[in-house]
Amino acid sequence: MDAHHSRRDHILPTRFFKFILNTNLQKIKIPNKFTKIYGGGISNPVFLKPPDGTEWKVHWTKKNGEFWFEKGWKEFTENYSLYHGVLVMFKYEGTSHFDVNILDHSSLEIDYPSYHTCKEEQNLDHSVHESVRSPVPLASAQPSKKRKGEEATPTSLSMNWPRDPRAQVLAKKFVSKSHNPFFTKLIKPVNVVESSMSLPNMDGYFEKKNMNVTLEHGERSWKVKLLGSNNSACRRFSAGWCLFASESELQPGDVCIFELINREDVVFKVHVFKG
Repeated sequence: MDAHHSRRDHILPTRFFKFILNTNLQKIKIPNKFTKIYGGGISNPVFLKPPDGTEWKVHWTKKNGEFWFEKGWKEFTENYSLYHGVLVMFKYEGTSHFDVNILDHSSLEIDYPSYHTCKEEQNLDHSVHESVRSPVPLASAQPSKKRKGEEATPTSLSMNWPRDPRAQVLAKKFVSKSHNPFFTKLIKPVNVVESSMSLPNMDGYFEKKNMNVTLEHGERSWKVKLLGSNNSACRRFSAGWCLFASESELQPGDVCIFELINREDVVFKVHVFKG
């Protein structure tokens, strides 16, 4: 036993990688050589730790001497919009945690929206936090009145408050044009090449669950999946977003205002202001 533990300690930390295939989005097999050496010491569940600071609880099962990540793995793959050809690297140091890095088909590490973009979106004006907790119904939503000499600020209709000055100006102007809730996004290079886009906090508007939504722009509409896992630092548009961005000809520097025009069917009218 001591010799066995000494061997493990000597080679830790250890790393392995797995290519994502369409067949392992629901569950994934851990390399046999790894489980042969460390299988007896792996806790159940384990925690996957990407660089965005989140932890994902995943349970493994043993079948015919092979270890599989199963319960919780699907939620992990959906949150990061993993797809065929993506590479996931695991680093194990002998604890219940695996450090995880994700590389896309270009062999570059992905931009972790829940770490970069969500922190930006969560740096909201106080009035926005209050409005998210107590959203007004679509039918009775009215823009707030501006006091004399006071700059326009986000109202209960605005789900977020962008940092970009141009996006701020457009959001302020939109307050007086619509009685519907909306959020504003500055389109960045990553948003037009990745298969997902982070969204602001929508607590109070929707439950934290995955759902299909409709994006309308011009005379066309697109079905897009909105991920709302409780494990996620924030919500994201996933499957269908890349097609929408491409066919809407979005470019870095554009500002998009997503106006919620139908809460029951979850329909957003997208207003694009070219950069």
